[in-house]
Amino acid sequence: MPNLRVLIQGEFIRLNKYNLFAANFVVLLFWVFLAWFLEGEVLRQFIPVIFLMDSVMMTILLVGATLFYEKKEHTINSVMVTPVTENEYLLSKILVNALNSLITVAFISLAVYLIKGVTYNYWLLVPAVLIVTVVHTLIGIRLSYSAKDFTSLLINYMIYVFVFVLPPVFAQFGLIDASVARFFILLPPEASSILIGTGFVEVELWKILFGYSYLALLSMVLFRFSVKPKFNEYMMKEMGV
Repeated sequence: MPNLRVLIQGEFIRLNKYNLFAANFVVLLFWVFLAWFLEGEVLRQFIPVIFLMDSVMMTILLVGATLFYEKKEHTINSVMVTPVTENEYLLSKILVNALNSLITVAFISLAVYLIKGVTYNYWLLVPAVLIVTVVHTLIGIRLSYSAKDFTSLLINYMIYVFVFVLPPVFAQFGLIDASVARFFILLPPEASSILIGTGFVEVELWKILFGYSYLALLSMVLFRFSVKPKFNEYMMKEMGV
C-alpha cells in the first residue's frame, strides 16, 4: 500500500508537471461553455456525452500521455529497481484515471447545477463512470504498449475511434441497419454509453446488468491476458534489455 500511494503521488506530479491537468481543465471549461447555450432536454442529452467523452476518450489520451512522458524520463527504469510490483504500477494508473473522472463528474455536475439548475441521478452515474474509466484505462495502456512515439499512439487512438466509437454514431443517424446495430452493445464505448445514460434516462434492466457484467469481465480479461502479460515485454524494451 505505501508503494501504491507513492506511485499515485508520482502520477499526479507528472500530470501537473506536463500541464496535462491544465489541458484537461481547459476541456472541462469548454464543455461548460457549450452547456451554457443549451436548454432543457437538449442539455440533458448533452451532459451524458461529456461524461462519455471524458471517461473514454480523455482517459485513453491521458494514460497514453503519461506513459509517453515516462518513456522520456526513463521512469520505468527507476520504478523497476524499487520494491514496486507490476500490479501496483498498473493499479496506480487505473486509480489516478478513476480519480480524474470523479473530478470531472463533480466539476461538471456543480457547474450545470449552478448555471442551469440541472440535476440527475448521481448514484447511478458515478459507478458507471468508474467502470468505464477502468476499462478504457486498460485499453489506453494496451494501445500505448505498441506505440513507438506519441504520433503512433495517436494513430492507435484514431483506429480505436473508427472501429469502436463511430459505428454506434452512424447507427443513430440511420446509416447502419438496426439489425446490425443491435450487436453494437458488444463494443465497449456503446456499453459505456448505455451505463452512463442510466443517470439521465430509464434504461432496460437487462442492458444495465449486461453492461456492468460485460465491462467488468472485459476489464479482468484485458488485465489478465493482455495488459499484464505485455507489461514485462514493454518494460524490457524500455530498459533496453
